[in-house]
Amino acid sequence: MKRDFQFVTARSLATGLSLMAVSVSAAAVDLNVNGTQAKLYGFAELNMIYDVDADLGPLLIPQRIGLNSDGAEGHFQADANQSRLGLSTVTELEDGSELKTVVEGDFFGGGPAGGELRLRHAYGEWKGILAGQTWTNFPGFTGIYPTVDFRVPVGTSNTRQAQLRYTTGNLSVALEEAGNLGGKVVETAADVAKSAKNSMPDFTVKYASRGATSYHAAAVMRQLSVDNGADDDSAFGWGVSFGLAQEVTNALTLRASVVHGDGVGGYLNLNPGAPAYVVDGNVETIEATGGTLAATLKVGPGAITLGTAFAKADWDDAVNDGLTGADKANEEFRSTHLNYIWSPVKKITFGVEAAYHERETWEGDRGNALRLQGMAQYAF
Repeated sequence: MKRDFQFVTARSLATGLSLMAVSVSAAAVDLNVNGTQAKLYGFAELNMIYDVDADLGPLLIPQRIGLNSDGAEGHFQADANQSRLGLSTVTELEDGSELKTVVEGDFFGGGPAGGELRLRHAYGEWKGILAGQTWTNFPGFTGIYPTVDFRVPVGTSNTRQAQLRYTTGNLSVALEEAGNLGGKVVETAADVAKSAKNSMPDFTVKYASRGATSYHAAAVMRQLSVDNGADDDSAFGWGVSFGLAQEVTNALTLRASVVHGDGVGGYLNLNPGAPAYVVDGNVETIEATGGTLAATLKVGPGAITLGTAFAKADWDDAVNDGLTGADKANEEFRSTHLNYIWSPVKKITFGVEAAYHERETWEGDRGNALRLQGMAQYAF
């Protein structure tokens, strides 16, 4: 999640190790056997968190923010769950093309507390055809600003899931796992409908360019269905995203992004609403919108980032339709981050951050929470 797009690539371009000789450089361990170059990379990381208000968990859970100043205050936690290990390979084939593979894991598996190895990436890529699990094709990293918190800001989208993708130039299209990241039809504000089903994959398309001016435009289209064996219904869900990162000077970068959709579900990160609900056998989609705005300024050996983000769902129709729990549901999450992330020497990264998180329900109840966090990362 956070900082993946900045640091993993640098750590992955690697050290040399062959059958005849071993050398050490700035990034990884490199094994070259029979035309396949394999690179072992990763890092060990400590995260230390102090939640001044509610305990938001090792992974930010905005639903835990206390409403109307309710709940216990002052919570400390530390873990090394973000520590990571990965293996990438490049094999030159007989036709001169290259086959690339990546398998990577971290230790956020095993429930909210983490501690168990889980799969992050596992995919192969050949002639623009990617198959396996990696970042969703909707929408990308353009508008995501750096955070010390492992969770990327609300209102963005970059979670990993299984997919079949084709990329040519700046354009990529993919068929992605349905009902996972995007979510399924619910029968109450919080419960997936027993009759919810996935009948076809989600379709994503993205056009992106990187440089001093980086941008993306992306769309997702999906079918949200219920079927109890006797009666069935479905609705069309969609989402669009636009993002921009502009290097104003050598030191200053501005970022902005927006995601909007009807039935977009979890393709909007930490969407407080479900993608759709079922009432009287009919599937009704839920609109949602999110966005980010941030500035990053290089200072000394690192950079200061100030960013803000939001994700908001429209529960009005669900409340009017009498959906159980909709009037108590979360309507909007907001976050503001101020951090400094720096590297005193190559392969070592430190970061400190203050983050202010807010939650608001459809009825208008509000809560906020302050999180202070620090990290130390040692890469190879």
